[in-house]
Amino acid sequence: MFCKVTHYFAVVNIRKTMQLLFVRQTSISTFAFCLSLIALALCSRGASAQLSDNLSLGNPKALALGHAVTADPPGIDSIHYNPAGLAKIKGRQLSVKLLAAKMIFEAEFGKRHLDKANTTDGRTIDQAYLDHTGEQYPDDPFENTESYTDTPILMLPFGGLTEVPEIIVPFGGIAIEDPEFGWVFATAVYAPQSLGFQRDSDDPGRYQGEEVGISRITYLSPSIGIQVNDTLSIGVSIGLSWQGLGIRTGIRAPETTLAFLEHAATELETIGSELSAIGPYDPVGTLNIEMEDALSFSFNVGLLWEPKPWVSFGLVYQSEAKSDLKGDYSMENDTGAWLAMTQNLASTPLINGALSLINGGYGLHGEAVTSGTVEAEYISPAHFAVGTSVQLFPYLKVNIDFKWTDYAAWESLDFHFSDSIDFLTISDLVYMFPAAQGDGDNADPTVMRTQRQYENVWTWAIGTEYQYSDNLVLRAGYEPRTSSVPEDRIDLLAPIGDAKLYTVGFGYQLDIFTQVDFAFGWMHSTYKADAGVSQSANSTEPGRVVYNPYAYLDIKGETNIYLMTFSYDTKF
Repeated sequence: MFCKVTHYFAVVNIRKTMQLLFVRQTSISTFAFCLSLIALALCSRGASAQLSDNLSLGNPKALALGHAVTADPPGIDSIHYNPAGLAKIKGRQLSVKLLAAKMIFEAEFGKRHLDKANTTDGRTIDQAYLDHTGEQYPDDPFENTESYTDTPILMLPFGGLTEVPEIIVPFGGIAIEDPEFGWVFATAVYAPQSLGFQRDSDDPGRYQGEEVGISRITYLSPSIGIQVNDTLSIGVSIGLSWQGLGIRTGIRAPETTLAFLEHAATELETIGSELSAIGPYDPVGTLNIEMEDALSFSFNVGLLWEPKPWVSFGLVYQSEAKSDLKGDYSMENDTGAWLAMTQNLASTPLINGALSLINGGYGLHGEAVTSGTVEAEYISPAHFAVGTSVQLFPYLKVNIDFKWTDYAAWESLDFHFSDSIDFLTISDLVYMFPAAQGDGDNADPTVMRTQRQYENVWTWAIGTEYQYSDNLVLRAGYEPRTSSVPEDRIDLLAPIGDAKLYTVGFGYQLDIFTQVDFAFGWMHSTYKADAGVSQSANSTEPGRVVYNPYAYLDIKGETNIYLMTFSYDTKF
């Protein structure tokens, strides 16, 4: 009894304190608050936006409103969009959702521009190749070709990279109100991030992902929303998530490595003569990686302020989440010229010993397949959003959001392997020489560094809701997404550039207990990198062997993502 009374007075004191802090806020000018939102909009001009944020959440209301729901949170999925919105739920509520997605990724490789690449002695790369080999630089088989895929693949717990006929995923959640104190507790299962595709084994795009799957599945999200007073609500949610990353990708280094060894010691000249058997477009092999972290922690904090019945303001902060990914890898070395060369070098003790001495004790394996364990730290960047919802007329409501995502946290994705990989050992050798003009140490025998160098992002979204009848509400939204990938980091691993998301949907009240919602969204994205522009795909600077499979080629691409989602919400 004593504990119950103590609990009651503690809650009352908390609520009174919050009321004293915020009760006078209702006198703040709504106009002044709107000015602050306009200022945020002006600051966001010319900046970048999200990659695939919110696309896999599967909430029909949020999707139909272009994800402009920070001040108009969507029921149980307020857990993600703004936990303060949970305080508006009454009684006990159950939500079940179904998300269907179709993704189409296209890319074109255009003309090759060898004239854009020069060695340190002033020769063009093709002239240096002619001087060393006596032959003309070979043709690139990917020049003027196209890449296409609409084959879905998912990175799943216990299953790894899993090909599926279609992407159809169920989600759900539950919320319970404490009527005595006005608190609402909730949890849900959802996917804050999910992207996956599979290219054919002969597709030219396979050298930046034959199979790529990345998933973040929040399987437990204990959350609470509190009604502080008549106009103010606050909320917090904790996310316990599974993070997975899977990649199967071909590897090639479309330039001659000899140019960087011409002034080396005798042993390296010998290695260089061996490397002369490798043409610029010979395949090196295929790298397979599957990694996961079963427990990745994050949290969301939100506020919802409704000073008038016709207007509300909201804000939410979603924390950064770090995942310590661990898994397995295998490197399937090409059985042609590359394997023959590494086997020859590995079987010569003097040469392999010299190579081992230079590379910190790592020589070449010269094996068809090497395997082991791999680790990497993966960051889900922090996110902040502020928005307003205005009831312009009794039947028409407009939502506007401004959002920021800390994609600058994605500087580099570093894979640490338990043993050396021959391709990385040779690549590390290249980076030792001044003629290699690459952007730093991207390879060690046991580490592959894939530079991202993404940018912080601001974006905006707008959604409208039309009350057609007492039971039916119609929705439409628009969200322009300027890419957070800078021009000099465009690649096919993350094939989403500047994008526009168009959405429509509806909600229908079946009875006093049950509502169904539906939404359809189409996101169209394009990207382009002329030869030499992207340091992650088609650089013309000598020495970029990791990771630059389309050197000297023009690249442009298009991505279309179609989303359909349905939800069933009921009281119980």
